[in-house]
Amino acid sequence: MVVHSVLPDALTAAVDEELRAGGVEHLWHGTGSPMSAAEVAAADARSIALIGPYRSADVAAAVEATAPVGLALLAPVATWAGITRDDEPGCHDPARHRGTILRLVARDTEVAARIVADVRAANQRAHVIAGAHPYGQQLDGQLRLAALPRTEDSGEADAVILCGLAGQPEIDRAAAMAALPIIAFDGVQGADLDGASDVRLALPIAPADGLSQRDVMAGVGQARRAAELILAAVRAGAHDRETLLAALRTLGPFDDHGDAIDPPVWLWRACADWRLTPERSLARVG
Repeated sequence: MVVHSVLPDALTAAVDEELRAGGVEHLWHGTGSPMSAAEVAAADARSIALIGPYRSADVAAAVEATAPVGLALLAPVATWAGITRDDEPGCHDPARHRGTILRLVARDTEVAARIVADVRAANQRAHVIAGAHPYGQQLDGQLRLAALPRTEDSGEADAVILCGLAGQPEIDRAAAMAALPIIAFDGVQGADLDGASDVRLALPIAPADGLSQRDVMAGVGQARRAAELILAAVRAGAHDRETLLAALRTLGPFDDHGDAIDPPVWLWRACADWRLTPERSLARVG
């Protein structure tokens, strides 16, 4: 049995440590050519799983090689809804995964739903500032899907929800409303919000004992969890690609789409220099 990985160095090291301790061979490919690595893993008759790639776009490409041969692909940090779904905002040209992708973190749609539930629980209304780029429009659509209580009049808003990217025009629009609390999605880190004192990020990442914040944010914990799941499946009797995929789906547990059931989503408070402090978990909807 062999497990392949296509991950940055810190995540590769975590996977390697777990798999080797569990007696499973690990072949790593770094991040240089994710598609080539996926093709090698798919063609390796001994391989039972691929952990990675890191980016959502690379995961969507990699399954073109791995899905036809039934090779499980565990995605440690990919958040684009189209990795596992084809029926949510932003899911144009979704990954053709044939049920072989298992995602370790909450997808963007789930993060949006948790934000909406939190706003509702506080009996508040939000003013949404969304970038004109695909990412901003996708997040805005996901907030609408979850029926966010919202107002177009910023004077009536209790908070700003920022769907944006650092360096884009929407950052200046949010900075102009810095008197209100700002809740942002991943992607704004490092942006100049002109001294806004109440900025939080909603991230599909929970604090973890024994990991530096850098490793937490990089997804080292999720990569290690992927390796742990594979080892647990092997110990439970999985011996080939088909039995491993079935065991992983139960062990995760993962839903029928391949998304983790009740994954963590946390609010992280941002300091002026963008150091993040974990504040609280956002509860699952329903």
